[in-house]
Amino acid sequence: MPPRKLLKKAMIVDDYEDFCQLMVDVLSSHYKCSFTSESSRAIAMIKRFQPDIVLLDYKMPGLLGTDICKKIRRTQRTKHVPVVFISGEASIDEKLEAFEMGADDFISKPFDNRELVLRLKRLTSRDLDKQAEISAANLKMNLYSRRIFVNKKEVQLTPKQFDILKLLVSNKNKLVSRQTFLKEIWGEIEVTARNVDSQVNYLKKKIEKFKGQIMAIPNHGYRLEV
Repeated sequence: MPPRKLLKKAMIVDDYEDFCQLMVDVLSSHYKCSFTSESSRAIAMIKRFQPDIVLLDYKMPGLLGTDICKKIRRTQRTKHVPVVFISGEASIDEKLEAFEMGADDFISKPFDNRELVLRLKRLTSRDLDKQAEISAANLKMNLYSRRIFVNKKEVQLTPKQFDILKLLVSNKNKLVSRQTFLKEIWGEIEVTARNVDSQVNYLKKKIEKFKGQIMAIPNHGYRLEV
């Protein structure tokens, strides 16, 4: 196990304390963990603990997981922290709502512990991209801080929108298929191409001053033209 001080930090929020403790047992070799079973305390604890990733239950008494996720995304200090929902059975609409609120992943119970750790590590190591900054026309993306600027003015995107834009900018003037978006960004999550389309539409509105264009290629995907 690496030295304790080198471990990244995971915050667990679930109304069942036994499950929180189970998650600590599963993750303690990989993350320094903190947890709360009281949803009303979650935001204050997240701000104090400053985690590298947050694990949320979807349905809890008091604040729902989506409420907490929304607050995380609207807070300057936490808006770039990856958020993963871990919950029991959930409908596709509930999963889509989680993603609309800014979730990075949704893992259903029961899950394999090894898969869980790998999926969390994928999210907490994404700032290790070799290239710190990519750009297209008047748009710049910093891959370390996950900040986006258009005409040197910062634009606020959800994590999914950031990842979609990164894929487009990295492949500018090339077609990126909907299947590629689903595989690279949503992974094994059961979402449909319409979720890609809705996120791209939100993205286009947020970068309206971009001196380029995100073109829809009917029946295929999208291309960022500069």
